[in-house]
Amino acid sequence: MQMPKGIVNDQFLTELIDPNDEIGKGTTRKVFGAIGAPDFVIKESHRPFHYSNFVEWTVWHAVQEMAEDIMGNETNPHLAKYFARSVAISHSAKFLLMERLQPLENAAHLQLKDFPTWLNDRKPNAFGLAKDGSIKVMDYAMVNFYHVLNPLNGHKPF
Repeated sequence: MQMPKGIVNDQFLTELIDPNDEIGKGTTRKVFGAIGAPDFVIKESHRPFHYSNFVEWTVWHAVQEMAEDIMGNETNPHLAKYFARSVAISHSAKFLLMERLQPLENAAHLQLKDFPTWLNDRKPNAFGLAKDGSIKVMDYAMVNFYHVLNPLNGHKPF
């Protein structure tokens, strides 16, 4: 099945939700497997404003842009490898299609020093194992925008 990319109709992602494959439930969202796509999940927001999906979509695209030299900026091409890919978001942001990661079997080996300091949710269950064996953050809706956006902080993301 060809997975959608970019900003898509809410109905399109709704029809991809596998109601028999509920992976998890948090404060603001439920996570489901995607029909016909075992490498993806769909995060469904249950808040009036779908902030978590919107933030993850925005952060994913920001780390992609950080890899490019745009008008002499300092690039961080390695940053994207630490994040689960956000592939599509619905028009309303109620649904987010993301790379599916497996839960970590031994969270004690999680090296948080490798991840940006501006990630506020640093609990082990916010991280997962990708198919290639790398550890990525799969719940990155809680970020400290003050640290991300304030150039006066003078810190590096690692």
